Amino acid sequence: MLPEFVLQSAIPFEIAILLVTALSILLFALGVQLVLAFGLWVVAFHILVPAFPIQNMSITAFSELESFTYIAIPLFILVGDLFRKADVSADIIAFSRACLGWLPGSTGNTVIGTSAVFSAITGSNAATTASVGQALYPSMEEEGYEPSYAAATIAAGGTIGSVLPPSIMLIVYGVTFGVSVPALFIAGVVPGLAMLVILVSINVYLSQKNDYGVDTDEYSFDGRDVLETTWRAKIGLGAIVILLGGIFAGIFTPAESASVAVLYVLVTAIATGRLRSLGEIVRAGYTSLVLLGVLMPIIVIAVLVQQNLSFLGLQGAVSGAVLSLGSRWLIIVALVAIVLIAGLALASIPNVVLTAPLLTPAALEIGLDPVTWGVIFILGDAIGFITPPYGLNLYIISGLTEIDYMVVAYKVLPFLVGLLALLFLLISFPWLNFLA
Repeated sequence: MLPEFVLQSAIPFEIAILLVTALSILLFALGVQLVLAFGLWVVAFHILVPAFPIQNMSITAFSELESFTYIAIPLFILVGDLFRKADVSADIIAFSRACLGWLPGSTGNTVIGTSAVFSAITGSNAATTASVGQALYPSMEEEGYEPSYAAATIAAGGTIGSVLPPSIMLIVYGVTFGVSVPALFIAGVVPGLAMLVILVSINVYLSQKNDYGVDTDEYSFDGRDVLETTWRAKIGLGAIVILLGGIFAGIFTPAESASVAVLYVLVTAIATGRLRSLGEIVRAGYTSLVLLGVLMPIIVIAVLVQQNLSFLGLQGAVSGAVLSLGSRWLIIVALVAIVLIAGLALASIPNVVLTAPLLTPAALEIGLDPVTWGVIFILGDAIGFITPPYGLNLYIISGLTEIDYMVVAYKVLPFLVGLLALLFLLISFPWLNFLA
């Protein structure tokens, strides 16, 4: 039931807000930028509702963005940009091949391992899918992988970075809902590694079944090769160790850890000749500022929408509807279904800020703590990147390889089923994530 307020207008409030909502949804469906489509709804709501004066928008923006933890986001992005400018991709690929390439489906496993490292550093599924696709798709084709399967493997590998720390989405979730970011990072380790193991296992099975890739029977795990490639990949891997080690040890906050990682990448890349000019560093910083300028308005608009929906009582209505199912297993199915639907329809940040509050009361009611629920929600959001009809990673790799979107979507189904099984396991038996 709507709150007790009446706007003196020719159009009743309920009709006016429905018309604005319909217009915003239509604009979103037509491809208008999300911040503009949702921003229209926010502005209209503040005009229509006396309890929300227009000044609330600027007040909310300031109070939301003054959080010190948000400083970590541009620094994480800068680490990823410096990582790319230093051109250490070949070192990470060699490291991943040494660790996983001796298994059947050698290059497919290398793709998944490389994607995990890339996406953990850059914090971007899209950038990881594009980068790994450009680097390794030709090799997969040469080694006899079916092109659509190779594309699907790359798209699936790009999902890992949303959950495996350090993750920008875990930072956004933690700051927005007042949950400890270090605790979320620790809780993301087991699910992130589980995603890696599941995707590699599926690739090994399918590669053996379909005779994909080079013959690895004559190869075995070589610890010396792993150590050598680890040393060569010291810039990228060292950044991860600093980012996670400092946070887990309680030495740094996420923002401080990211600052130290930026300094580490700069020093090592310059010392090894990977970065040779000030211009390269400036361009990396410029890219970070541009991405920050895209992310921050989306976060503010999404928070404002969440405030307005809360005022309308939608959060209580959705949680009440889910809890009314009675059975714990039906509630779990409903939570997973809503998370997946929202994940495939919305970009990650709006999905986190808008959808998570609607479901959190129901999640807590069935025994999930805020940290565990946060990681589960981000996992569901990541699965949306390879779930039709949206599936951002599928669109990116389809455009890169010029393979029909639906063909790639069909080939990604085994990976999708594996990740869905992990999602159900974690939400049904949260104790499996023993670090949470």
